[in-house]
Amino acid sequence: MDNVVDVDEEGNQRMLSENSTPYQTQECVLYGSIFVKNVPDLERRLAGLCDPGCEEFYEHEMSFSLRTSSTSEVKTDIKLRRRFRTEHQIQNYWQLKYIGVPEPDQKCPTIVRKEISSLVHSQDMMTYAKSLGLRMDYEYITQGKLWTKGNIKILHSTLTRTLRAGTYDSSSLKSMSDSALVEISISLPESAEYMPAAKTVRDFADQLMPLVNMEKIDYWKKMFSTPAAPARR
Repeated sequence: MDNVVDVDEEGNQRMLSENSTPYQTQECVLYGSIFVKNVPDLERRLAGLCDPGCEEFYEHEMSFSLRTSSTSEVKTDIKLRRRFRTEHQIQNYWQLKYIGVPEPDQKCPTIVRKEISSLVHSQDMMTYAKSLGLRMDYEYITQGKLWTKGNIKILHSTLTRTLRAGTYDSSSLKSMSDSALVEISISLPESAEYMPAAKTVRDFADQLMPLVNMEKIDYWKKMFSTPAAPARR
């Protein structure tokens, strides 16, 4: 009996090894939005462009920041994400994602940034986050679908927020907008040249027009901008 091998476990380990990506990766990403009433039209377009099938998700996401200096101009973004399931043991698994500052490449057609993802198991995630020195900026609930086109990921999701912190039943959730968020991204090894992948993402995104206009949003400029001083009278 000591020599018996769990075939399923061995197969799962082999699959994780084959599908694993380098610890630190680059991410090319574009963002867009579409009215919720037009999401069915977008899904029909994606069904024709993407690989067969899609995966639905319903997740709780929290965004944290870590100040890396005495000033507020430098900030590290950490996102925690868990999938809402009925099984209690699944609830304790969280995706921990570090998002770096985008590359200042004006010629690149997409946002390019460092991204590190890992899986964390904790029954008290907030205590763990606080022990890392993280401070939560905001949280929200996402519900939508994930599509793939080769190694390109396409997500569209609606965002809701809770009216009472720590309470996530349907009566406590409120929609943040009448639009759905659309995200197209591709992950690369850290040392890989990102321009070919960025052009591939841009070309795919252009096929979704005029339903949705995917943009390279300069969100980091707002993140690091400081309020202007009031004019003297």
